[in-house]
Amino acid sequence: MSSGTRAGRTSASRVSCSRASFALLASALWLAPTAARAESSPLVVVLSSNPEAPFVRRLAAELSLFGYRVEVAGRDSADGELTAVLARHHGAALISVDQGRQTAEVVVAAQPGTTEQRRELERLDPRRRADTNAAVLAERFRARLTELGIAPAVQTAQPPRSPGKEAMPTPNPSPTRARERMRRLWLAGSVGASAGGLGVVPDAALELRAFPVRWLSTSAFGKLSLGRAQVAAPEGSADVRFWSGGLLIDAYPVRGDLSINVGVGALLVDAEMSGRASPPWQGRDVSVLVPAAIFEGGAALRLTPRVSAEVRAFVGACSPRVAVRIAEQNVASFGQPLVGASFGVAVGVF
Repeated sequence: MSSGTRAGRTSASRVSCSRASFALLASALWLAPTAARAESSPLVVVLSSNPEAPFVRRLAAELSLFGYRVEVAGRDSADGELTAVLARHHGAALISVDQGRQTAEVVVAAQPGTTEQRRELERLDPRRRADTNAAVLAERFRARLTELGIAPAVQTAQPPRSPGKEAMPTPNPSPTRARERMRRLWLAGSVGASAGGLGVVPDAALELRAFPVRWLSTSAFGKLSLGRAQVAAPEGSADVRFWSGGLLIDAYPVRGDLSINVGVGALLVDAEMSGRASPPWQGRDVSVLVPAAIFEGGAALRLTPRVSAEVRAFVGACSPRVAVRIAEQNVASFGQPLVGASFGVAVGVF
């Protein structure tokens, strides 16, 4: 082998080594700022008695996508106060999730120049899917920390890892998925029975219900007796049938998959009486319209986002009461008190 050939190979080897060294240096310079950004990102501790729950994993992934460093930890009775747990992890904030109670407690560490820690309690919406609740909670948490001047980094180096397993990052849900639509107009139908002095009379009702706000509804309804109450005396008999209609206002102290309502209503009751009599008396038909007021309460079970099963009961009074007269004598009366119950289905229109 000639000396010229050996010199050419030695020169090529030196060039290759120089290129490799330059590539390694460039990679190190590119990775250094990325690692620094990740290290400088605020640390958020996600605490749960079940760290592997889908809700917890989704919440950690959402926070990581926002740019926070996320550490998922298990919680037990020996942990003590949440503020102490946050201090042990040297984090900027902590979210303690209780899926049984559908709550998330947020603790934010004291900011420079202050000694006060912030604590807030978030309630999860039981009607939402777990991943939707996680996305909404992560967005609220990010907005809260940003207001306090604790902004996440633009990008993180790694998605969060829960103990023992890798948390799979999931795409950020669209706004339409994160915000469930509240249906403000409902149509309800029910069957039940009412009593007010003439025995129990079955009835059916139709109601149009509007929600100006989430916890309050106003309704217009109509009710029709499915049977007739019968009143008899030696001089004759009478069949009584009732129509009614009015307005209701209900408040919902509990609203979710199981909702509870209490309310008041004003209505008009039309009593149609058809009389039969023995000579010398004569039967005649009479219609009497009287006002009434009721107090009502009920519960509804959400079957689907648009359908609920409902049970309701009410108590009230007519003023004045409806009197049934046979042979110029009051033989029965109706409306003081007025009670009833019903079971039905409500459908969300829009």
